[in-house]
Amino acid sequence: MNIWWIDFDRLEVYEAGALLVTLLAYPEEGEETRSEVHASLCAHALRVKCAMEPDWALPSQPIKPIYALRRQDENDRFLRTLERRVRDRLVAGRMAIGFLKEALTGEVPPGVKRVSINELAQLVLDDVGYTEPENVETRIWRPSLPVIHLASALQLMLHLADPVTGPIGLEALLLGRNVIELLIRTAEYHEALIAQSRHLRIAPERLIRFRLA
Repeated sequence: MNIWWIDFDRLEVYEAGALLVTLLAYPEEGEETRSEVHASLCAHALRVKCAMEPDWALPSQPIKPIYALRRQDENDRFLRTLERRVRDRLVAGRMAIGFLKEALTGEVPPGVKRVSINELAQLVLDDVGYTEPENVETRIWRPSLPVIHLASALQLMLHLADPVTGPIGLEALLLGRNVIELLIRTAEYHEALIAQSRHLRIAPERLIRFRLA
């Protein structure tokens, strides 16, 4: 079983957040790619934290050299691709919520005739600039399946938080321990709903599972 344990006694908050975002964007890539993306995210998080909390960035503050010494152009290269992939995951997460609502309530979500990938892909065509739902399925839906529960959890969090706090940015996912913990717990709940769904069929062993240590 593919389980990633998030242990805040072993990881800094930004390292844990970067791990979640890395796996969200690169669920099936190799360890080398994931390591590069994770390091770029950690470096980005440290720069943001220094800008937000100047007193934090004291000379005595310990920082791992692997993050502090990365070149900015190298970080930017990985983060540009990551942003596009995260957008794709959020689109897939919006589709998945339709399946999860049906599993929870037994009702077909508004705007679709029935719960199917094709019908739900129709709902997001304008968001992604595609004209054919088959392109959504091939380019966005299928690559997102190993982390679809994390994608739907993040989409739900963003949707619920927007009217209250405004948009949640990448920085909140990297630096907010409460946000990270809520995301993991919500993803675990969505994982259970997927197991109950009659239409969203994903082999349990394919899911990348996240747990709080």
